[in-house]
Amino acid sequence: MVRRASLLALALASAVACATAPQPQDPGAVALAYATAGRFDEAAREVELAVRARPEDAALRRQAGQIQSQAGNLPRAVEHLEVAIRLAPRDPETWIALGEVETRRRNAPDAYVAFRRAVELAPTDVRGVSGLAISADTLGFDAEADLAYARWAELDPTAPAPVRPKKRP
Repeated sequence: MVRRASLLALALASAVACATAPQPQDPGAVALAYATAGRFDEAAREVELAVRARPEDAALRRQAGQIQSQAGNLPRAVEHLEVAIRLAPRDPETWIALGEVETRRRNAPDAYVAFRRAVELAPTDVRGVSGLAISADTLGFDAEADLAYARWAELDPTAPAPVRPKKRP
């Protein structure tokens, strides 16, 4: 009887210890905390660990792309964002993030494609429409740029009116 009681007490103590033991922190949350603190190199390291643990998580891949972009690792950011798009092709936020990274890379054609897809998926997203306006203008797609600048002004009437740069002769 004493032996049975001690086994029961041991099982109860183990159950309580397991319930109160600290759980390992989600590496994606650790990466986000580093990024929020402006420690982008540490955030990039942690997000890579998280991606290794969950490579098919589209939201984590988008987060990895954004963190890598903040860390200045633009090629790696594009890789993560392209995987995120493959996993969730109808997510306009990922397309916008890709457009922003391609803009930073001075890759106007790819930025234009990304922003155009984002606007197709979310026609009222100001970031997508503004990115489309600027990238279309950069590429010389005047008619599309004019429409996008007008749409941008329509979507965000409180902001100063976007001014389309004048073309040089």
